[in-house]
Amino acid sequence: MNIKYKEKTKVYQLGDVEYTKEEFIQYIESDMLKNALIEEPSSLSLEEINAIPRLKGGENIILYGVPGAGKSWTIKNEYCKDEQLIERLVFHPDYTYSDFVGQILPRVSDDGVVTYEFSPGPFTKLLKKAYYNPDKMFYLVIEEVNRGNAPAIFGDIFQLLDRDKDGNSEYTITNGDIAKIVYGDENHKVSLPSNMSILCTMNTSDQNVFTLDTAFQRRWSMRLIKNKFKEGPERELAGTRILDTSVTWEKFFTEINKIILDKNIRMTSSEDKRLGTHFVSIDDLVYIQGKENQNNRFPEKVLKYLWDDAFKFTKEDIFDMNSVKSLEDVIEHFVTAEGDNRFKIFKENIFNTLISK
Repeated sequence: MNIKYKEKTKVYQLGDVEYTKEEFIQYIESDMLKNALIEEPSSLSLEEINAIPRLKGGENIILYGVPGAGKSWTIKNEYCKDEQLIERLVFHPDYTYSDFVGQILPRVSDDGVVTYEFSPGPFTKLLKKAYYNPDKMFYLVIEEVNRGNAPAIFGDIFQLLDRDKDGNSEYTITNGDIAKIVYGDENHKVSLPSNMSILCTMNTSDQNVFTLDTAFQRRWSMRLIKNKFKEGPERELAGTRILDTSVTWEKFFTEINKIILDKNIRMTSSEDKRLGTHFVSIDDLVYIQGKENQNNRFPEKVLKYLWDDAFKFTKEDIFDMNSVKSLEDVIEHFVTAEGDNRFKIFKENIFNTLISK
């Protein structure tokens, strides 16, 4: 439920109930307002907002690991599930500072008058929410942080990433556009509050997309998401058999990753080429007789990755090159075979390891 301030009557509305300014300040920490969220700046002064106890612990964290290791899953299940408290975005080569922070855009009024106004980006929007809701922790989630030019995208925000022990920015910046949106005063200094965290994900296999320099990385806590199946719901995925074979996803995942690591001397960054626990979903593994599109999902996703990427230059280490000469051969042999014979696309020793009980 959200709190909205009604300018004409000078009251705060929560559902069907209205509160005066004094009542709002009195009950801001009560259970009645525990799940409420202020969406717009209220008539509370900056001094009054700052007088409300603010949650501490805001931090900058980069969660990294192999593709499919469960980085996004970890954010959702260990940090925050409430979408009201999250702004999620994805960095990519064309993503810019203007996309991230905001930009000046034209606005056309009903009478046709064109004006130019600052349109806030996800960073500024979340900063505003965090500032006016000091009793809640907010999360800016940046997926694939190294797929964009992160230092350029952050721009002057980079200075705010140094935090004190409570989670507040140690330094402030001058940015009139952000300040006007967040504080209603373009001269106000901008900083990260202690109730706003920034969480990023990064695939280690994509390190060569955009390099995160030392000055940028030192402002973040790095958290490796281990490429292992966790207890609980993940066990269902681990124990699911691949199509109509006797081989479970966990068995295939484990044995193939062993081979990838064993080839470390011959493969550049082979550790980063491993299959992630969530590289596939249960739906990718299900076999439905006569449904070619369904039964092609596993080979098109996993076998294509092994052929084109993980073993791009060393295909003979895993595939039976006497029976398959191309990716087309690999997929056709896998799809047209039945049961465990599907895995005869691999070398004999690998085939025997996969189907061993």
